[in-house]
Amino acid sequence: MIPIGNMLWRIGERLDFDQQLTWTREAGFDGVGFHASAGVPGKWTGVEPSACDTEERVRLRGEIGRLSFSEIHAPFAINLTTDALAEGLAALKPVLKLAEDLAVDVVTVHAELPPADGGSGPEVWQVPMQDLDKAAAEARTRIVLEIVDGFDTVMAWDLPNVRINLDVGHMYLPPNRHVLERYDGIGDLIRHLGSTLAHLHIHDVSADGDVDHIEAGTGIVDFDGVASALTDIGYRDSVTLEMNPERVSPDGIRRSGEHLRSCFRNAGVL
Repeated sequence: MIPIGNMLWRIGERLDFDQQLTWTREAGFDGVGFHASAGVPGKWTGVEPSACDTEERVRLRGEIGRLSFSEIHAPFAINLTTDALAEGLAALKPVLKLAEDLAVDVVTVHAELPPADGGSGPEVWQVPMQDLDKAAAEARTRIVLEIVDGFDTVMAWDLPNVRINLDVGHMYLPPNRHVLERYDGIGDLIRHLGSTLAHLHIHDVSADGDVDHIEAGTGIVDFDGVASALTDIGYRDSVTLEMNPERVSPDGIRRSGEHLRSCFRNAGVL
């Protein structure tokens, strides 16, 4: 079965990182995701690289290593774009170092990519992405770009350590639905991505399309289609639930994991 993790923001009233980590293990999740950021006091919390000393890194590595996979989400302030590519990559360096020290499997980074046929745009990215691929290899992790378009650009790079993180829920938001229509739905988009897909973020979207990061199985996302497509491409990597703590209770997080596992079983996912 594809391993399912839980993103640590806040779980119910649990703000402490270790409490959230313990809850995630006890709830039966296979992995964990967390943000390389201190978060917002009273709202959510993560791990700030500059405040995480060597002793704490050793401790966290042992705790996180008790799960089968781990993900770091780069700070929201890092969004790789053509106009600010050098700055974004420089800001990623401490995140990659944290990933190396904690033996994290994947690092999610937001990006806005030019289309593969977008003139000189993709060429600007080629060498920096090759350098990022090498940096990820040295840190013994993989960079997964969270994007809502420009998929063919990443596929054309064919870099082993710079792949795609598909945020399934985000594809159902009104600004991105034209992309789903272009690929005839979420399932065929996943089939198109094939082996370039290395991670997924999972949450649902309300029927009106205005509210995301809600409990899986309560909205409009076609999770059966997702599971069927993952089976078709032989997907063996991981997924992370991203539940908004203001919208989903701890029980809702558990139910989301159970719903996804049920879809996987029905689709014959191994």
